[in-house]
Amino acid sequence: MLDSDFWRELAAAFRECITSHEDFSAARSYYMNQKVGEWRLIGSEAAIVEFDALARRSAARITTALVDDLTTVWLEALWERATTGPVRTPSEVVKEYPNGLLYLRGTIKTVFQASSSLCRIREAEALQVEFTERQQTNPKNWSPFRREYEAFKSLESIITEPAERIPEEFARNAIARIYGIKPEDVTREQIAFEVAGLLSATKRHIELIPSTIQLGSPSTFNDEESETQSEPGSAKQPQVEQPETTSVAAETVAAQIKRLRDECRWTNEQLAEVAQLSTRQVARHVLGEAMPYKRNIAAYERVFTKKLKRQIVISKKS
Repeated sequence: MLDSDFWRELAAAFRECITSHEDFSAARSYYMNQKVGEWRLIGSEAAIVEFDALARRSAARITTALVDDLTTVWLEALWERATTGPVRTPSEVVKEYPNGLLYLRGTIKTVFQASSSLCRIREAEALQVEFTERQQTNPKNWSPFRREYEAFKSLESIITEPAERIPEEFARNAIARIYGIKPEDVTREQIAFEVAGLLSATKRHIELIPSTIQLGSPSTFNDEESETQSEPGSAKQPQVEQPETTSVAAETVAAQIKRLRDECRWTNEQLAEVAQLSTRQVARHVLGEAMPYKRNIAAYERVFTKKLKRQIVISKKS
């Protein structure tokens, strides 16, 4: 629970006791050679029990020291507020100097009211701290450099995570069922596109594990079909392609956009402005959290081509 909520609830609890225990008070005696004041609670047993529970709960939040009596800690906090600067009504202070020692005594006449007021002061202080912390952690208030740094940290965490391994056979069969086609008709581009789309969900790079397939049959990872030429009179011997791990993350659309953005020395905000996209869209595209639409990719290609003075084509096979 946030501190402001804690103090708000305690202020209300103290306030509820004011009417029923309005005569409840606390008397204090203090000598310089003592560490804390000596307190005497004046009121009904019900008032003392109620105050003791609330005071201990309050004091536990304002001290980290090992103390014998949390109630005394809270009363001392009330006393400090009442005796700093002009004495506040209804607190009374009497100063005497017997035997050269300072003797400070007095009374807090309405302890529940004073406690509720102090809790509201604590609540106000906590609200200010919480507001400041929220403003500091709000990306809208970050400097352009910090935005770049936070994006870098997010990308670094994705790269350093263990790769998620997906069998090609699973991807091929799943795509075939979704689109109502045969598994052998699923193309390399379809598999790469669907797997790249998982990056926004898994937030980690993906390794696609190809199936062991025969040359001469449709292959996801061969753009053209090929057959082994045989000697005249000899039977064709099918060759088996050795399985290897293909890393999708190294060729993602996100990586291409980021590389080209860095080459242009643009921030996400600058790229968003020239491409007529929102900063959030660009940030998600750079981090791989969303796959850009075709029109977005066309916009990126246009602005990068103009800036770098060469034809830029973003590969969508990644």
